[in-house]
Amino acid sequence: MALTGCYAFMKHVVTLLNILYLSCGLLLMLLAVWMWVDPTFSLSMVQDEASYYTGVYLILFVGTLLLIVGFLGCAAAISESQCSLVLYFCLLLAVLVAQISAAVWMYANNDKLVELVRYTVKTTVQSEYGSIEGRTETFDAIQSGFECCGASGPSDWAGSKYNNPQTESLALAISSPEQSYKIPASCCKGDPKQCSDAQTAVASGPISEFIYSEGCTEKLLYTSRKSMIIFLVLLVAIGSVEFFGLVLALILCCAIRAVNTYKN
Repeated sequence: MALTGCYAFMKHVVTLLNILYLSCGLLLMLLAVWMWVDPTFSLSMVQDEASYYTGVYLILFVGTLLLIVGFLGCAAAISESQCSLVLYFCLLLAVLVAQISAAVWMYANNDKLVELVRYTVKTTVQSEYGSIEGRTETFDAIQSGFECCGASGPSDWAGSKYNNPQTESLALAISSPEQSYKIPASCCKGDPKQCSDAQTAVASGPISEFIYSEGCTEKLLYTSRKSMIIFLVLLVAIGSVEFFGLVLALILCCAIRAVNTYKN
């Protein structure tokens, strides 16, 4: 005996909700892949790879679980199977708990992530750029993409290992105010000829107008904060819909049980 009336309507609502879960799961998986490959995020892996991967894996896990729950929920609602609905309820509850864990992890580690970004950008500029190919390519992508230069500005390159490859001290600055230093090409916004001239700067002199004047640290932090807010809002919205789905699944399960009892 199939469900009728309000219960039939609830069944269709549950099916639609699970289509939404499928879409959300796919989006979360794409977000995890983006965090994995995008230079904006990958720079933060330099000093604290374990914590970064923990967050990526958690998002990927929630996305995969949502995808599975969506398929199971659609099948359970259409077939009106009590066992499938119970399994669906348990999995959806696990997804909700995992999402709450992700939100708590992001909130608890916010200050650490800010300090990590500051330290990592500074270290990359001072000692890794030009020495480690992967870091160099990543930071070039960041400088070009965010239209920034150095950690706090173009002058950061004066005392970097990029300009002083033989030095041991990361804090070394150019001693002579007239000594020149080179700025990476990714800091330049002009044509090749203009960039060629603009890339050479004097320690005490002005920076060319063709060189990005803003540092990358604050731009990265702004982007990270904006991404985190968007992600947390999405988690809250998805969590609210999932809670509604839990309630409907429970009602449907009870209704199917009552129908089966009536049939017997």
